[in-house]
Amino acid sequence: MLARSWKTLLSLVLMGALMAFASWELVVARKAGRLPDPPRPQTEVPPADPQEAMRDLGFVLVPEDTPPERAKSYDWRVDGMEPARQQLAYGLGEVMERGLEQAHRDYSVRLRYRAMGPERFTYVAPPGCGTDMRCIYAELMRSNAEPVRVLGERFATSIRERDLDAAQATELILGFVRRIRYELPGDEPFGIVPPGLVPAQDRGDCDSKAVLALMLLRQVGVDAVMLYSDALAHAAIGVGLPGTGTRIPFAGRGYQYAELTAEGWPLGMIPPQYDKPQLWRVLPLPDVQG
Repeated sequence: MLARSWKTLLSLVLMGALMAFASWELVVARKAGRLPDPPRPQTEVPPADPQEAMRDLGFVLVPEDTPPERAKSYDWRVDGMEPARQQLAYGLGEVMERGLEQAHRDYSVRLRYRAMGPERFTYVAPPGCGTDMRCIYAELMRSNAEPVRVLGERFATSIRERDLDAAQATELILGFVRRIRYELPGDEPFGIVPPGLVPAQDRGDCDSKAVLALMLLRQVGVDAVMLYSDALAHAAIGVGLPGTGTRIPFAGRGYQYAELTAEGWPLGMIPPQYDKPQLWRVLPLPDVQG
């Protein structure tokens, strides 16, 4: 009788532990990893001079018959590049834009997403996702692969035509993504704007812009990773290029930190409030082809 009681008690304890572990793994309540206010750039970005020489990367419309008036126009500078001023317009067709929005909402329903107030939400994580956002980012990269690929092709073409090296290609793309207006997407599931919509709607916060930058950089052949800090509630990009500044180690390599929320931050410089390298980590995300 004593042996049976002991075994019954042990079984109940083990069952309770397994249930608690399953709940921890599958139901996640977390901050969304946002930056409350964009950091102040180290250098002021001067307004564009209409007489200055400019490199026009043209219109990117997805699909091709999208009315040009739906495109958002971006104008940014890349120091050390000739000419320094760059321009590009990007727009999505109405059906495409609605489709990306709906796919994002449908995914949130499948994961039982529920908002819990400003910057907090819960969702049921897919198996193997743990307690970070990697599966959310990976799904957005997959579902937005085609419109981002078309945008990336325009950058890849310009990089080839100008024979830019990896460092110049990186600055070209980072400058474009930084130019996109910073906005906390409180109305979006998981608090993130899908990457295909970030330039189409001219809005995004730290991880919204970081996912877009990651996809574009990888498409043009730059070794890039997603940097995330749950403790600091912030996201950024790491690039595998030589240079000075803060580097985040991953898989035997060091990745330079790239801030995306505001213009004027040199590669490798972390805003002071986030300069805690031990709190940053790399989220492994797959390459996605459109």
